[in-house]
Amino acid sequence: MYLGIDVGGTHTDAVIMDAGKVRVSCKKTTNHNDLLESVRAALSEVLADIPPSAVTRLNLSTTLSTNAIVQGRIEDVGVLVSAGPGMDPEDFRIGPSYHVLHGSIDHRGHEILALDAAELDQAANACRDMGIQAYAVATKFSTRNPAQENQILDRIQDQAAVATLGHRLSGLLNFPRRVATAYYNSAVWRIYNGFADAVEDAARELGLTA
Repeated sequence: MYLGIDVGGTHTDAVIMDAGKVRVSCKKTTNHNDLLESVRAALSEVLADIPPSAVTRLNLSTTLSTNAIVQGRIEDVGVLVSAGPGMDPEDFRIGPSYHVLHGSIDHRGHEILALDAAELDQAANACRDMGIQAYAVATKFSTRNPAQENQILDRIQDQAAVATLGHRLSGLLNFPRRVATAYYNSAVWRIYNGFADAVEDAARELGLTA
């Protein structure tokens, strides 16, 4: 049996499928102040007459992240980027704390210009002073050589609750997309973790081992 749960902005839905057919389903109102309560209620209802051990897969879905972005309820993110010649990172400015650093990796992965430690410190300190705990880091050719992204991470990791690095998102060279994706990933990180923790805790309480 497969169990699916979808936590949405309005409702939390759960369904159990058995041999391709719906065995049981339910819909509960999503309590944004207590996602665990919403998930627990939905899972408890569909498992009322089904032993948790019969569930072999648990599929998860949520629109909480999308809703938060659309509604402007995302966390402030400190964005640290560098590109080198040929592209102006200012064209991709996003968020309230966007910092362009001098530094460059070429398309072959060779460092052309090292990061300026003082400049990096200034950007990191500005983010810290704003109370920012979520970070996005992207350099133009980090997919060829992530050294400068990792150097930036080393500087901010003590003040970061989360830091998304562009080279960990994709091997493609689309720098603007990696800037935006890193930003939004960190911006919804705390919201998504609340969803994931709620599912994990409820599953553990109910004895699901799928």
